[in-house]
Amino acid sequence: MDTRTVMPEGPGATMDGLPSTIEPGAWTELSYRLGLTDGLPTFAPDRAIVDALVAATGREAHAEIGLVPPRNGIATVEAVAANAAMAGCLPEHMPVVVAAIEAMLDERFNLRGVACTTHGCWPLVIVSGPAVGRLGMATTESVFSGGGARANVAIGRAVKLVLWNLGGARPGDPVKEVFGHPGRLAFCIAEEPDNTPWPSMAGAGAGRSAVLVFACESPQSVSFWGVGDDPEQRLGQVADHLAGLGNNNAHTMGEALVVFSPSEARHLARHGFDRTAVQDTLFRLARRRLGDLRPRSPRRPDNDPRWWYEWWPAWVDQSSDDTLVPCVERPEAIHVMVSGADSIPWAVVCPGWGHLGGYAVTREIEEP
Repeated sequence: MDTRTVMPEGPGATMDGLPSTIEPGAWTELSYRLGLTDGLPTFAPDRAIVDALVAATGREAHAEIGLVPPRNGIATVEAVAANAAMAGCLPEHMPVVVAAIEAMLDERFNLRGVACTTHGCWPLVIVSGPAVGRLGMATTESVFSGGGARANVAIGRAVKLVLWNLGGARPGDPVKEVFGHPGRLAFCIAEEPDNTPWPSMAGAGAGRSAVLVFACESPQSVSFWGVGDDPEQRLGQVADHLAGLGNNNAHTMGEALVVFSPSEARHLARHGFDRTAVQDTLFRLARRRLGDLRPRSPRRPDNDPRWWYEWWPAWVDQSSDDTLVPCVERPEAIHVMVSGADSIPWAVVCPGWGHLGGYAVTREIEEP
């Protein structure tokens, strides 16, 4: 196997000692020795496979996508393809991988911060549109753990390896994440394309596919114990998770993700709730009393403006302990999508990083 021009080069790459030819059976142990993997075995990036992945993008191999923080490795199409090959991607997966990388490199996303923060967030890749069916992506049972679909796991894994090998996002230096996030191995889901009452969250044009990336925590399960059919009560269960005292959203706002199972989405739709109505209701309900969010302490001995959070908008009255503070600044910051098994009604909440970044960015998938 000839790897001389397959593997990534430039800042952040760790290719010292890579021989010009590698026996296929020796690749796994060599990849561990050279630090090219974060712990899971990888596939050998054979030249023919990498070339096929590059061709699937319709771009030149050495075309630059951008610099991948925190160490600013150069993400050429070929370098991304090499990591995608290691993740087990097929050529048809490559346009999705490239779109996801482009979205994460958007300034608004603050990938450097997301990768290095002490907070347990990670870029979630959400695929919407015809690509979901064409790639055979899982949208039902176990969707957040890949659902047994190659595309979900391989795309998520490719993104991780790009950040690992090109970005140098490795624990300890420079990654300071205290506990970690299981999605750092592979974090990719698909939006249910058909069995949903609402249009695509990503907003791609008719017949087009899109990728949305959003830095968030692992999904937190929301069941509907103790409530009836009233949508307000049911959304109140979701809102309670959104406004949890310990999450970043409750204290710094930012954005959050809520995923409803198809059956729960249909239930809400039957009661007249479209996506906007769900967002508006959650925005109204997902609030905490300021005196509970910030109890009396040396950091807030009284209501003097010296102790106010400077990142909250001016319309939040921080002079009163009884002010109800929303977990986000506007309803649209609560991203609402449909995915998961069509069985009992269920929802999950994925809190975001907060006001520091990781904001949702969408890119259309360019397919040659």
